Amino acid sequence: MTDEQWESICHGCGACCFEKKIDRQGNVHTTAVPCRFLDIHDRTCRMYSQRLLIEEDCIQLTPQNISKLSWLPETCAYRALQRDNIQT
Repeated sequence: MTDEQWESICHGCGACCFEKKIDRQGNVHTTAVPCRFLDIHDRTCRMYSQRLLIEEDCIQLTPQNISKLSWLPETCAYRALQRDNIQT
Protein backbone atom coordinates (compact mmCIF):
# COMPACT_ATOMS: atom_id res chain seq x y z
CA MET A 1 0.00 0.00 0.00
CA THR A 2 1.37 3.41 -0.93
CA ASP A 3 1.48 6.33 1.50
CA GLU A 4 -1.26 8.02 -0.53
CA GLN A 5 -3.49 4.94 -0.32
CA TRP A 6 -2.86 4.70 3.43
CA GLU A 7 -3.71 8.37 3.96
CA SER A 8 -6.92 8.00 1.94
CA ILE A 9 -8.27 5.47 4.47
CA CYS A 10 -8.75 8.22 7.08
CA HIS A 11 -12.30 9.59 7.05
CA GLY A 12 -11.23 12.81 8.77
CA CYS A 13 -13.10 12.64 12.06
CA GLY A 14 -10.23 14.33 13.90
CA ALA A 15 -10.80 12.21 17.02
CA CYS A 16 -7.11 11.34 17.18
CA CYS A 17 -6.29 15.07 17.39
CA PHE A 18 -7.89 15.70 20.78
CA GLU A 19 -5.94 15.40 24.01
CA LYS A 20 -6.32 12.15 25.89
CA LYS A 21 -6.13 11.41 29.60
CA ILE A 22 -5.43 7.97 30.98
CA ASP A 23 -6.87 7.13 34.38
CA ARG A 24 -5.31 4.86 37.01
CA GLN A 25 -7.05 1.80 35.59
CA GLY A 26 -5.55 2.51 32.16
CA ASN A 27 -8.79 3.70 30.59
CA VAL A 28 -8.38 6.35 27.93
CA HIS A 29 -10.63 9.42 28.02
CA THR A 30 -10.71 11.84 25.11
CA THR A 31 -10.99 15.44 26.27
CA ALA A 32 -12.62 18.37 24.48
CA VAL A 33 -9.19 20.00 24.03
CA PRO A 34 -8.00 19.83 20.41
CA CYS A 35 -4.45 20.01 19.16
CA ARG A 36 -3.49 23.61 18.51
CA PHE A 37 -3.22 22.85 14.79
CA LEU A 38 -6.61 21.18 14.37
CA ASP A 39 -9.17 23.22 12.48
CA ILE A 40 -12.18 22.26 14.58
CA HIS A 41 -14.66 23.22 11.86
CA ASP A 42 -13.45 20.91 9.12
CA ARG A 43 -11.36 18.58 11.34
CA THR A 44 -8.16 18.98 9.34
CA CYS A 45 -4.66 19.71 10.53
CA ARG A 46 -3.43 23.14 9.49
CA MET A 47 0.17 21.88 9.64
CA TYR A 48 -0.34 18.33 8.36
CA SER A 49 2.81 18.00 6.26
CA GLN A 50 4.96 19.36 9.12
CA ARG A 51 3.00 18.03 12.09
CA LEU A 52 5.52 15.41 13.15
CA LEU A 53 8.32 17.96 13.19
CA ILE A 54 6.55 20.71 15.11
CA GLU A 55 4.25 18.84 17.50
CA GLU A 56 6.05 16.37 19.75
CA ASP A 57 2.81 14.65 20.81
CA CYS A 58 1.70 13.94 17.24
CA ILE A 59 2.02 10.29 16.31
CA GLN A 60 2.07 9.13 12.74
CA LEU A 61 -0.44 6.35 12.28
CA THR A 62 1.04 3.40 10.43
CA PRO A 63 -0.04 -0.17 9.70
CA GLN A 64 2.61 -1.22 12.22
CA ASN A 65 1.43 0.87 15.17
CA ILE A 66 -2.37 0.92 14.84
CA SER A 67 -2.81 -2.19 16.99
CA LYS A 68 -0.70 -0.65 19.77
CA LEU A 69 -2.62 2.64 19.98
CA SER A 70 -5.41 1.84 22.41
CA TRP A 71 -6.59 5.44 22.45
CA LEU A 72 -7.82 5.39 18.86
CA PRO A 73 -11.62 5.27 18.85
CA GLU A 74 -13.33 2.11 17.66
CA THR A 75 -14.91 4.19 14.89
CA CYS A 76 -11.48 5.02 13.41
CA ALA A 77 -11.18 3.87 9.79
CA TYR A 78 -7.69 2.55 10.48
CA ARG A 79 -9.06 0.41 13.33
CA ALA A 80 -11.76 -0.93 11.01
CA LEU A 81 -9.11 -1.86 8.45
CA GLN A 82 -7.12 -3.61 11.18
CA ARG A 83 -10.21 -5.56 12.30
CA ASP A 84 -10.95 -6.56 8.70
CA ASN A 85 -7.37 -7.75 8.18
CA ILE A 86 -7.45 -9.83 11.37
CA GLN A 87 -10.74 -11.48 10.40
CA THR A 88 -9.59 -12.46 6.89
